[in-house]
Amino acid sequence: LRDADEYRPRGYIEFRDAEWNPDGGLLPVDYVPEPLYVPESARVEAVDDGSSMYSLDRYLELPLCTDPAAEGRWIHTDMLPFDPHLVPEPENHNLVWLPYTCRLQRITYTDFASCLATAYPLMHWYGDSNLRRSLKKIVSMGDWCSFNSTSNATETRSCLCEDYQDPFMPFDARYRELIIDIDQTGGQALMQPTEFALVPDNTARVYLHKWEGLSTRNKPAWTQGFDARITPRYGNPQVALISLTNWDAAFSSRAYFAVEMQKLLDYVQVEYSNYTQLYIRTGQYYCCRTDQTPNAPRAYSRLRNAYFDQYVIDAFRERFGHSHVIRIWNVAQVSERLPLSVRKETVKCPANHARAEVVEIENQILMNAMCNYFEPYVPMEQASVGEEDDLETDQ
Repeated sequence: LRDADEYRPRGYIEFRDAEWNPDGGLLPVDYVPEPLYVPESARVEAVDDGSSMYSLDRYLELPLCTDPAAEGRWIHTDMLPFDPHLVPEPENHNLVWLPYTCRLQRITYTDFASCLATAYPLMHWYGDSNLRRSLKKIVSMGDWCSFNSTSNATETRSCLCEDYQDPFMPFDARYRELIIDIDQTGGQALMQPTEFALVPDNTARVYLHKWEGLSTRNKPAWTQGFDARITPRYGNPQVALISLTNWDAAFSSRAYFAVEMQKLLDYVQVEYSNYTQLYIRTGQYYCCRTDQTPNAPRAYSRLRNAYFDQYVIDAFRERFGHSHVIRIWNVAQVSERLPLSVRKETVKCPANHARAEVVEIENQILMNAMCNYFEPYVPMEQASVGEEDDLETDQ
């Protein structure tokens, strides 16, 4: 136990007879967890005396986070012994995400754009609507579905769950392939440039490939873009970010997914040299229900999604762990560690999207990992005039 609190264990039997894995055409069963008996006397109190490395009093002593999979916990802002503005914004219940072994700083999207232009001016992103929601935050400089937004309220349906039908000026969510330039004023989709790899100064360029994982739901097939080659058309990027699991766990059998994963690994090996860092984004955490959609239920379960996530991570590490930098952007654990009452709120979103405030926290984890990892980066508000001159010299 690493945090001061009173702990009362609870236990449930979620599934029996491997019903957590409705694979190969099996239908999801009703989610009716069976509570286990736990005596009232089974409780433990942990006290923070300030000496533990996990003490909140020592949080600001921790090194900045560079691991987007760093294990953490949610702490209410009232419990923070320091200014909450020193860490990323809380979600809608005033809970902030604090890793145990490193410190997240609050990075503005203007600073992130500057960091990208300096360290990662060319990136390839592959993902579904969850990645789209992340990118909406980035290209709008955090304005999309923010408290201060002039165009969205945080409690609208698009911010809470489904944003596909909402118009979004910087890019059209219906396109399968997009080219987006990002600078300190925001992002905008472009017409196909003649020389994709020639990125303008002070700008980062993203090739966005929208897919439904490796499933048969892709129209056209996800392999089509790779068959036409990616890097000869869209340049050799510093980062390739790949997001899977969400559609795969929902609509693909384990056997089918294994075959498609091998194809993807082969394509990645052809396209991306060890110059390119590989960021693997987990699927979204799935909680507290099974899908009972008539005719085409999604084969989600908490355990099945986690199983697919681990399969993807292991496959990439086995193939590329000796040759590439591989970093796991673990968004699943962020939602999984919310209080159960908060996790149950996701039942209202059939698409299983994280609400906008959680998307912001997921982004802060990525932004810290990418920009704290790049040593010359210093947030603008922390840099003195002399330090800014040093940065220009170093770059």
